[in-house]
Amino acid sequence: MKQKLPLGITALTLTALACNLVINLTSTPAPAAPVLPTDAPTQAVMIPAPAFSPPPVVEPPAAESSPTPPPPAAPTDSDPVLAQVQEYYSRGYLPYEGGKLTSLPDFSKIQPESVIHDFTRTRVEAQDFALWADVELNSAGGEPRYPNYTGCGFAYRVQNNSAGYTAILTNTYVRMGACSSGMRDCELFGTIYGDGKVEVGNKTSAKFTLIVSKDRASVLVDDVLIGKYALFTAKLLGIGEIYFDAVSNYSAGYWTTCKMTNVKLWESLP
Repeated sequence: MKQKLPLGITALTLTALACNLVINLTSTPAPAAPVLPTDAPTQAVMIPAPAFSPPPVVEPPAAESSPTPPPPAAPTDSDPVLAQVQEYYSRGYLPYEGGKLTSLPDFSKIQPESVIHDFTRTRVEAQDFALWADVELNSAGGEPRYPNYTGCGFAYRVQNNSAGYTAILTNTYVRMGACSSGMRDCELFGTIYGDGKVEVGNKTSAKFTLIVSKDRASVLVDDVLIGKYALFTAKLLGIGEIYFDAVSNYSAGYWTTCKMTNVKLWESLP
């Protein structure tokens, strides 16, 4: 026979069980609510790039079309050029005993050009003068395939209309000419004294002297008179600019590289 619990005890037991269940439920943390997708686009997180400092802008140097000559050099009693000037005047090469001495910059032309005459300005003008330079040639081709000569030297008495004279030292000759049409159409002329022949080896230095007086020009190489030349009596007798001149035609197979140092100009003045 089953023994029945009193009704009060049963009620208490059920109440205790209910309380215990509530405690267990409340002590367990509730799961986090799921994150539901939305229609809003996801915003990208932008990572700033490192700060960029551009390099400083460096202006290219101004193109210099020709060397700038230094100021005129004052002659001194010990300058050997003055002794030569006196000799040239006494021999009739220069028209006046007085004058002015100017030192010109050194000149070099290493890369041969495709043009025939490659002129470089000195921005110095003279009419009657003596001009000296130590010249070192390195020529290929050209002579004796005259008139395709190659060498280096000077243009002088160059006028505003781009006409003037040229004096070029080559391995075997001194070539003198007159140019017109922008100094591109140059015609050679011969000597009135001497034969203009020289023997100048490549990569050797020769002293090149050009003396111009009125309608005459004289050329010395290593202080030896090579030739005298007649200039035009009707034109190109006035003052004009002096240029460096390198004569080459690389595309035709003849060219020259040259160096000119110790360049001095004596302008003969009354």
